[in-house]
Amino acid sequence: PTASPRKPAVKELVGIDVFVHSTQPVEEIARRMQATITGGYELAMITNRGVKVWPQGLPETFCTDHWRCRFLAQPGQSFNPAMVVELLRRLTLSGVDFVKTEHLFTFDGEPGFSLGQGQ
Repeated sequence: PTASPRKPAVKELVGIDVFVHSTQPVEEIARRMQATITGGYELAMITNRGVKVWPQGLPETFCTDHWRCRFLAQPGQSFNPAMVVELLRRLTLSGVDFVKTEHLFTFDGEPGFSLGQGQ
């Protein structure tokens, strides 16, 4: 039998993880992240060492100075490269020390990224 070519998956940018170096408490980090949002997306969660610490994290969770801040498109919205650039620009202007980013894509509507705790 001959293999037939597979139809390419529909790829859609739905968010971005921004990894941040900070010694501030998680509530302050969340406040600073939310202050940079211009619309069409939201801060969905913050994790530290793989554990969700915002919103509704456990206060006894041991945290380091490396945070993952997940921004996701609001329902019916999508991300685009210009939104990513604008978010990173606004984070830079507000003094956030981001050290890495990771784009979040779906493929045929299925996440191509790991869901966070509680997602």
